[in-house]
Amino acid sequence: MSKLLSYKEISIRSSTSPIEYKQAGYRQRYLTIEGKEIANTGIDCETCLFYADVSGMDMKNSTKISNQLNQGINKLDQAFLSDLSCLIPNGHYIATLLKVYPRMKREEYGTEYYKAGLRNISSMRKMEEYIVPIQSSESLNPITINDYMERVDVKETPTALSISFLDIKYPLNHFDEVWVYSHFLLDGHHKMFAANKAKKAMTLLSFLSMDESFASKKQIDKLFQVLT
Repeated sequence: MSKLLSYKEISIRSSTSPIEYKQAGYRQRYLTIEGKEIANTGIDCETCLFYADVSGMDMKNSTKISNQLNQGINKLDQAFLSDLSCLIPNGHYIATLLKVYPRMKREEYGTEYYKAGLRNISSMRKMEEYIVPIQSSESLNPITINDYMERVDVKETPTALSISFLDIKYPLNHFDEVWVYSHFLLDGHHKMFAANKAKKAMTLLSFLSMDESFASKKQIDKLFQVLT
């Protein structure tokens, strides 16, 4: 289960990021890079299992940002958030620093994701938390994975970067609400896989989109009450 370390509400207005959001039909939302769909982040139907279609495209960050994420961060520094704003699309976000314990799952049809937690919000509501890679584990470099395994196993807690959403689902076969809190990785695929393999924790810097989530402001506020 993830642990909330800190969070801060921010607005990004002058981003030069190649990443954009694309709406496509009822409760469908894609992440795109230069117009190419790289991940389906929406709710396909109200009763289906969580899923994400991935293209294997890798997101490259600047050296400065990568070095700081590789070393790990333990607080939300405004200067660093400003540096990152060039990678995140314009919009209204809650920047969130989480300590996560990723556990990889693979579906029969090949989709991979990490389970990050399950919480009961109330007797009729539960929250499922997932971390979704954009790059498949088969494409990762084993040497880099081993390097991160040594780091997370000894002294360091590297940080991954994601764009996140809170989506409220209403299954048709019962009255419970399912809150899907999903983090789509932009940077940190090797780190996440290494933490999973080593069964260790790492940190995740998540930009939760308040504009694109299929949830109300009240529900997003409730999310952070639950995380706290």
